[in-house]
Amino acid sequence: SLSLAVASFGLFVPSPRFVEPLIALSLVWVGVENVVRKELRGRWRLTLAFGLIHGFGFAGALRELQVPRDRLPLALLCFNGGVEVGQLMVLAVVLPALLWAHRWKGFELRGVPGLSLGVAAAGAVWFVLHVIG
Repeated sequence: SLSLAVASFGLFVPSPRFVEPLIALSLVWVGVENVVRKELRGRWRLTLAFGLIHGFGFAGALRELQVPRDRLPLALLCFNGGVEVGQLMVLAVVLPALLWAHRWKGFELRGVPGLSLGVAAAGAVWFVLHVIG
């Protein structure tokens, strides 16, 4: 929300040429980290940094709507609320599926790494598409 607001009000607007590949690389990082790192203490710091980067990405989408400055606070509130609701909707589907899958003995050994590497692969493809395209 912080970087979304900062960029939406034009206080600091990093180029999408840098933000979009960084978002993709954050997905690669998290996917790989889920496989190779067992201790996740302190992960909140990385999550905070990635959240700031993702906020700049969302701000780019909001800026494309060219909302008049006097309507920006309400638009920002609604846009951010929509993003949060969207994340909760995804979580509402994914969390029960993961809890169900966790009952399978092999899920921790094969399922988690497989899904994590899938996230990393999607991020890598997204990164390449943004860098070359």
